Amino acid sequence: MSEFNYTKKCSLVVSTSDDYETTWLPYFELIKKYWKNCPKDIFLNSETKGYLDEELNIKSVLGGKEKSWSERLYRCLEKVEAEYIFFSLEDFFLLGDIKDDVLEQCYNWMEENKNIAVCRIMPSNYDALLYNEKYEPFRFATKEVPYRLDTQFALWRKKDLMSFIDLSENPWQFETNGTKRIIETEKQFLWCYAKEREDLETSAFPYHINQIKGYGVAWGRWLFNNKKWFRANGIKGVKYHKLGVLSKTSVNLRYKYLYRVGKPPASGFSKLVQKTYKLIDKIEKGFAQIKINGLKKGLKNISKKRGK
Repeated sequence: MSEFNYTKKCSLVVSTSDDYETTWLPYFELIKKYWKNCPKDIFLNSETKGYLDEELNIKSVLGGKEKSWSERLYRCLEKVEAEYIFFSLEDFFLLGDIKDDVLEQCYNWMEENKNIAVCRIMPSNYDALLYNEKYEPFRFATKEVPYRLDTQFALWRKKDLMSFIDLSENPWQFETNGTKRIIETEKQFLWCYAKEREDLETSAFPYHINQIKGYGVAWGRWLFNNKKWFRANGIKGVKYHKLGVLSKTSVNLRYKYLYRVGKPPASGFSKLVQKTYKLIDKIEKGFAQIKINGLKKGLKNISKKRGK
């Protein structure tokens, strides 16, 4: 019997889609290895495809292709009986052991303070986070903090998360429009603080969100360090060809030409290169859709994305 209450009182909700079916195997294999006290009930929020594991109690909630990302999430949460849920995306691949004591502390804080809507487990280093000695190393995300609603790994009070959802939104709209929508809420957002947000030693759920680190999925494709990590953990059978793999060079080029991180907006020749690279990126994403879904369905999905 676990000594931690959170394992019995919380559920894990993994938000995904059929396109990323190939990520489910490594995600859950790493959960089994590095999160021994994982909540008993796990909900895979997908579209038409489910996933079975002999060791985990995974309930596949199939929302269909026609519903928006946010509506599928909302309908999934309706099926969760637990008051609290750990929210995750399918490519938050664990890179080390879970810190149960931190998750338990978050659960206890939310039990004591019913105004806390979320404990964001993924560390942040925003200066606008408000220090409170009681909740160290967590701090309160004030209305000045960008993306107070986000999709990073977090412990949510289920009813509060549901109240923040607009059924028409995709994940990016949930974060951008949603943050504006809840700006005057009285609910409190408790975020883990760390000077180095990518320092795995400080994270209770250690994973990387920086694409340059090479873990997870970005731009619809595997990043370059996943295969090595999965192999080191004895994970076989991952269908890398379904998404394709982006090299380190390719990721760096995307940052240089598509996002120009730390640089002023592109102009002159740089702007021409940026436009060319955006076109290349669209073509590659189109081929990825066809590879995942076949010619007919892939072309249909490409057409849908153009119409949005």
